[in-house]
Amino acid sequence: MQGPSAGPVDPAAGRTDIERRWLRGDPEALAEAHRRYRVRLEGVAFHIVGSRADAEDVVQRVFQVLPRASYRGTASLWSYLYRAAVNGSVNLLRARRRRDRLSVDLAQETALAASAASDPESRVLEGELLACVARALLRVKPRHRRVLVLRVKHGLSNVEISRHEGIPPATVATWLRRGREELRAALGPTLRDLEGRR
Repeated sequence: MQGPSAGPVDPAAGRTDIERRWLRGDPEALAEAHRRYRVRLEGVAFHIVGSRADAEDVVQRVFQVLPRASYRGTASLWSYLYRAAVNGSVNLLRARRRRDRLSVDLAQETALAASAASDPESRVLEGELLACVARALLRVKPRHRRVLVLRVKHGLSNVEISRHEGIPPATVATWLRRGREELRAALGPTLRDLEGRR
């Protein structure tokens, strides 16, 4: 009895229809992949992040970047999407931990600053203001918040932040500008309220 042919294996032979369509550039392949895999991917993400809303956000992000992603058909599309959902979920957990650490740090600094002030009214006002800034910072996009904290809290220059984050200095400048705008917008009601107290 003869064994299987030892000739070259056609990598396209095992591909599904949707994978072949994706690799040909069919614009409907993304919509089909979304219909086919979204619910399963949300389940994968949910088991990691523990929140239905966060799982939906992770999967939405996977499908948003898929058109620009590097899927080339070397693995099944499901495997590629599964790995992207797992990575996105882990990144979300890391960002959540960083955000929580930032909140704790800001709360501790607020407490220290409040105890350092001698005037009780000043201490209360300063504590309220720092708490408002901490809450507003949490509403700034994570990447913009990171560069703001590196600039304001750690005093790093654009070039130093660029090296730390692994991004071009021009991107640092853009993220700083956007972060300041987002922080200003988040602080708007608080600043107006403080102006009204004067």
